Amino acid sequence: MSVSGTRLPVEFLIAVVAGVEPGSAAALMAAGQARERSGDRQVGELLEALLRGPFARDAPDWMLTAAVTEGLRQEESEYRAQATVELAALALGHPGFDGELLAEALRGCSAYRLGLLGTADRPPVLTAAVVAELHRRVPAPPNFTSTMLKDRTAAQEVLRTEHLDDRAFDAAVALLPGAPERALAEGEDPTEWSKRFQAEYEAWRQMWRAVLEQQPDRHARFTSATDGTEAHSVIERELLGSLPWMVDPELLRRIALADLDTFDTAMLTVHICRAIADGSSPAAARKRFAAELAALDDGERQGIDFYVKDDAVLGPEFGVRSAVIWASHSADGRWRLILDPAEAKPSYGVPHAWRTPPEDLADLARRFALVAEQALHTWQPKELYGISRAADLHWVHAMLVHLPEVTAETRAAVRLMIRDARRNSNRPRSYRHQDHEDHQQFTKLLTDITRIVADPPPQPSATRRTPLDDPAEVTPRQLSAVEPAVLAAYLDQHTGNDQLVEKALLSCAQRGSYGNEPVFADVLARHSDPQQALHTLTHGLRRRLGGSPNDRESWTRHVLALPDHHRETVLALPAWTALTVGGPRYRGSIHPAVLALITTALGDDPQAWQRFADSPISHAGPTAWLRLGEVLDAATHGTPWPKPPTSR
Repeated sequence: MSVSGTRLPVEFLIAVVAGVEPGSAAALMAAGQARERSGDRQVGELLEALLRGPFARDAPDWMLTAAVTEGLRQEESEYRAQATVELAALALGHPGFDGELLAEALRGCSAYRLGLLGTADRPPVLTAAVVAELHRRVPAPPNFTSTMLKDRTAAQEVLRTEHLDDRAFDAAVALLPGAPERALAEGEDPTEWSKRFQAEYEAWRQMWRAVLEQQPDRHARFTSATDGTEAHSVIERELLGSLPWMVDPELLRRIALADLDTFDTAMLTVHICRAIADGSSPAAARKRFAAELAALDDGERQGIDFYVKDDAVLGPEFGVRSAVIWASHSADGRWRLILDPAEAKPSYGVPHAWRTPPEDLADLARRFALVAEQALHTWQPKELYGISRAADLHWVHAMLVHLPEVTAETRAAVRLMIRDARRNSNRPRSYRHQDHEDHQQFTKLLTDITRIVADPPPQPSATRRTPLDDPAEVTPRQLSAVEPAVLAAYLDQHTGNDQLVEKALLSCAQRGSYGNEPVFADVLARHSDPQQALHTLTHGLRRRLGGSPNDRESWTRHVLALPDHHRETVLALPAWTALTVGGPRYRGSIHPAVLALITTALGDDPQAWQRFADSPISHAGPTAWLRLGEVLDAATHGTPWPKPPTSR
């Protein structure tokens, strides 16, 4: 038999199932009836029923051939391939399917479909054949080129499938492209080679990022499978810096702490280079720190030699800044999201849900801050270009935000940096090498850092991230940008300020409902008259909150999530939103409090119900702000529909 022939006639299959002679009048009649009912789709359903039922152990060749042909008969998009491949997998893994034909069938599959046939629920014989076919297509890992981001290898395609069998997974990982070729092409200019190599290396990292995103439950297996290779460090850097929210907490902590350990090499570089700067010869400096150097691996020693060799490219005057460079690059790069988890969000703005608990992230950030504090005390001003870019201040701000205590010694060191930054910020722009956006960030960071180290009073760590202005000037939007602990501390500082509490309530809606907001009820409880404040804010919501549908929905969710629902406040909610937002425990249905008010108002009057159904409420535009109570009144009494509340 052959798996590449034409499909068997549907009449033949139906005759077998019907128990009649193929080609007989009865078979043709049964086939005609089946075609009228379901068309060619009946073929796959019949074959699957046969192979899962009476022919599960022993099936004729023609049936297995038909099942494979039916399952793989057309080129499917990857979004539909899963549905069509199940029948083929059932036949290919059948005990009676010929091994040579199995290999032939897999050779005709797309790489993506090959991955679908290699998932964990497949028979061992099919998985082994998938692995063999993968090795046939990729005999050895190629060097990565940037074209492989689009024209993926078979190993890359297979790893786009979730829940792969361990054998298929391990084979695909072992065959993924290795690092880009480092050798210069014949006649290639070294400068052009450097640009090309850097671009290809970044593309290689993007490849790994995509693979890690597609296999979120196999991160630890990736790290163990690549131990001792160049890919290992790329994987850990991507998990730490690009995808930390999806990493298992224990694995993320292990990777983060191992990365902090690399700071020791940066500090050793500083000590050796400073000894040379103070008059020691490179040989004498190495001898002085011989024990520390002996504990390093070859790569770490080469990194130090980069600054202290006789023919060093940069020299020890640059090496003394190694600790500061480490802290700066880390805070801007691989530690950025751990230091500010709210920044971990895709382009549409909804923050990712972290697997690592907030308290564990805070502990990692604290550990980073303590390491960065060591770097701070190695900083020295430069003669010419000093602190002039936002990147020069990001790590200092992150350190100050997360330190458990900002000591007097640390504040003094930071003030020296502030003085240097102000000196450089007053230079002409041509000397500062700044664009407009960077200058704005630089100015804001400098202002925030200055506030944090202001004396008196010292600030607790929870209130350092976003210093807030006078309560009379602060806006709900500004309050929505701070962490819950910061907001709570700020409200504690201004206990009894009802106007500030109302701004904080509105800020809860503007920050959304994604798990990192302060508890709405706790903020409301700070008000001297909570129910009156809630009703006033809800009744004037359009004027106070603005026109964002997300903010309107978030406010409604918060109100309906409260344990007590006062009738007048619920009736003041925007009607469309109240009908479509059920609250945290009632997602997808009308909240019971809203439903009770509607049924009470409309009663058993069918005309009132019809008028309510015909009301002008909508999900967008001015009529999205029509209040529920006013719409119910108009529907009940047959009066004209109300006008939307104004935005002023």
